Amino acid sequence: MAVKPSPSKTVSPAVYLIISIVSFVVAIAIGYYYFHYMKQGGTEKMDDRIFYLVLVLFGIAASALIFGIMNSYASLKGIQANVTYKFTGPVVGVILTVLGGFLIPKGSTDQFLSIRVFNQDNEPVTRGTVTISFPHYQRNASINEKGLVIFPDIPYDQLRNNIIINVVSDGYTSRNLDTLLSNFDPINISLSQAKIIRISGFVKDAGDRPIKDVEVTVDGTPYAATTINDGSFDIPIPGYHFGDRITLVTSHPSYEDKIKQFDIESGEINKIEFVLNPVPANIPKNKKR
Repeated sequence: MAVKPSPSKTVSPAVYLIISIVSFVVAIAIGYYYFHYMKQGGTEKMDDRIFYLVLVLFGIAASALIFGIMNSYASLKGIQANVTYKFTGPVVGVILTVLGGFLIPKGSTDQFLSIRVFNQDNEPVTRGTVTISFPHYQRNASINEKGLVIFPDIPYDQLRNNIIINVVSDGYTSRNLDTLLSNFDPINISLSQAKIIRISGFVKDAGDRPIKDVEVTVDGTPYAATTINDGSFDIPIPGYHFGDRITLVTSHPSYEDKIKQFDIESGEINKIEFVLNPVPANIPKNKKR
């Protein structure tokens, strides 16, 4: 008894539309979840798997939409390893999409790494050097006026390696950061201001000769220093911050007092220079209060 072939079933365009919408929404959801919650702890193999999973879902969505609009199907058939295969409908679009995905360039294998350096007030630190140490080599660059350091041409294969970032800036405590380079997102590093500001300079007369034994005092504080034979002085002062204004006052029995006022702009201020005039012989100088 002959068996009648079953009539071919056609798929409603509405079914294709539902498949397209569901696939598209799932692809977007997977991509969003991965980049917001899984990317940091992912591996390169996981990156590829997620990439092709999303690609397959987009392929299903695009193919279902096209075949639903056309109310038709496509076919792909052939022989591979003595096995005859035939694919029809949206499956064809999915296969072609995934095959095309292998040809999509993933971009350059070299990336750039940016590091932002700021202080405790969240203001950019505009001077200093940043050194990054990879397992097999080191690189360094200067901090620019925006508090940024850009390291170009970082090999992609450095991802998932531990790196050490060292930041040195005048007036701030140096910072070492040992971290895992899990992606090429900008890295933010905060520096604390150094606890001690150093002020140094020279005292001389109008003939450019150094004057020793001149007491240089930070006015209103107990911090002071006395010049040595070459006229130099060095005063470490704790508890000050960038932007603070201080006043230096000189004192010597044979020379007139001089005052200099300036703002602290770095951790070491080393170009303070006093030129003192001798006290006139007929005007005795008052003793220091």
